[in-house]
Amino acid sequence: MKKERCLVHCAAGVSRSATIVLVYSMKYHHNTLKDAFHYLLEKRPQIGPNEGFLLQLIRYEKELIRTLEIVLLSAAENLSLSDSKNPIETFKEFR
Repeated sequence: MKKERCLVHCAAGVSRSATIVLVYSMKYHHNTLKDAFHYLLEKRPQIGPNEGFLLQLIRYEKELIRTLEIVLLSAAENLSLSDSKNPIETFKEFR
C-alpha cells in the first residue's frame, strides 16, 4: 500500500469524520477499535464519536472479527500436514 495522505473533513472534526477514519483504520490497516481510537486520539485529541457511532463501531469490529475467523477456518481446512505451502502464504490467498 502506498503511504499517501488524505484529508477527512466535517464541520467540527469530532464525530463523523473520526468515525470514518476509525472504520478505515480497522478495515484496511487491520487495527482493533481500541488501537485505532488511541492512534487517532494521539493525532487529534478532540475526537469524540457520538454514542450511536461508537455502538456501530463496536458492531463493525465484531463483524470484522467474524469475517477473519471464517477466513482462518477456510484456510485451516485447506491445509494438510503434508502441504508444503507456507501457512502464511496460504492465508494470504484467502484474503
